[in-house]
Amino acid sequence: MSSWDIDPAGVRGVVNRTVEEAKKFEGEAKTYATAIENAAASCGSGIVAKALADFAAHHKDAFKFLAERSSKVIIAGVEATQAYIQGDLEMAARAQRNAASTTQRPK
Repeated sequence: MSSWDIDPAGVRGVVNRTVEEAKKFEGEAKTYATAIENAAASCGSGIVAKALADFAAHHKDAFKFLAERSSKVIIAGVEATQAYIQGDLEMAARAQRNAASTTQRPK
């Protein structure tokens, strides 16, 4: 039987590290929002404040998209690894059944 092409423990490590990094997105988004608000409040210009508010509103969905896409990618990686492992186990079971059926034939 061939060796694993995917290292499940390695995938688990990558997923865990990726999750930890992705958790930071929420904090970064809050920091960004606070910075925009502070800049708008202290700029002394209604036009600049409006431009900053419009800029933040325009890019709001980008932060949401980044978090959602990260989550979907992590989940897809886990599911793909699980499917690979299941497929490998099914192939091994089939190979064992085939080997057992050839050795049990009467002569």
